[in-house]
Amino acid sequence: MPDLAKPTVLVRDSFVEAARDFRDESWLPDFPVEEVAADFAGYVQRVLAEEHNQGVPVTTLWYADGATYLGTVIVRHQLTPELTRCGGHIGYQIAPRHRRQGHATAMLAAALAYCRDTLGLTRVLITCDETNTASRRVIEGNSGILENTLDGECRYWVDLTENPPPAA
Repeated sequence: MPDLAKPTVLVRDSFVEAARDFRDESWLPDFPVEEVAADFAGYVQRVLAEEHNQGVPVTTLWYADGATYLGTVIVRHQLTPELTRCGGHIGYQIAPRHRRQGHATAMLAAALAYCRDTLGLTRVLITCDETNTASRRVIEGNSGILENTLDGECRYWVDLTENPPPAA
C-alpha cells in the first residue's frame, strides 16, 4: 500500500525513471537526471537536508509503494505573501506513468494529515494553475474550497478542523 515518507534510496530506479519522464514531458526540463542517477544516495541526502525553501521551513516527502516511487509532496510550514498568492502550503507531483490511478488524491490526503498531525496546522492553502483540471479535482476531492483565482492561479483552502483528512 502506498505511503508518504521521507525520501529513501530504496526507490532509486523508479525515481530515476519518473525523473526522465518529467524531463521528457518538459515538466522538469533542467533536472540533472544522469547526475542524480549516478549518486542517488547523495541526492537523497541533499533533499533530506533541505530545511528551507522560498523563505520558509519545508518538508519533502515521497509517496511510494515499496520500491516504486509514485510522487513528491513539498510541505511549506508557513506562508509568505508570495506563497499566499501562488504556491500555498503544499506542492505535489505524481510520476507520469502513475497518473489517473487515484494516487494524487490519496497522496494529498496523506499530506493534509501530515500538516494537521505533525505541524499542527488547522487551515492549509493549496494552489494550482487554473487550466490544470486534474489537480483541481484532486484538491476539491480533499475538501478544498476555491477562494478565488489570481492571475490564472486557483487558490483553495482546506479547513483541517471541519473536514479532517483520514489519519496517515
